[in-house]
Amino acid sequence: MKLPVTDEYLLRYLNGELEPREALQLGELLEQAPGLNTRLEELRIIQTYLKQANHPQQPGINFTSRVMSGLDRVKAQTLSARRGLILLIGSIVASGIALGLLTLGAFDSSTSLLIEPPVQNTLINLPEISVPFNTKLLVNTIIFLNLGLAFVLLDRTILRPLFQNRAAGS
Repeated sequence: MKLPVTDEYLLRYLNGELEPREALQLGELLEQAPGLNTRLEELRIIQTYLKQANHPQQPGINFTSRVMSGLDRVKAQTLSARRGLILLIGSIVASGIALGLLTLGAFDSSTSLLIEPPVQNTLINLPEISVPFNTKLLVNTIIFLNLGLAFVLLDRTILRPLFQNRAAGS
């Protein structure tokens, strides 16, 4: 028998597809190699599980009708008015703080990110990489995005319900 024995060969042994002579040789090899015996047991467990899992369960007779009727009861998740207002206030406060820091000049200095090599090497001289980084531009972009979020929250939590109530009242 050729070594190493493959999983396919062991599966053929489990399925009883080997010649009697081959099965006898593999049985002798299993007695000598405990690792091979362990692998055979693993394959036997997997094969048993797959045989059991291969029998799908049939759903009940009214399964489809119950699922379809239950779809009407499911509400789409929306942003509640309370959470929307909290997010809107938080967005406005964060924008106000960032604008205050911006007007005080906290972000006026232009900095650069210095990327250093992770390991100091004396044999190869690597150049230091410096990336110019404008913090004022970054803060302005964050404020702009934050105010955009505030307008979306304002629309979803205050304006849309207000106009829907007015339209329903007329």
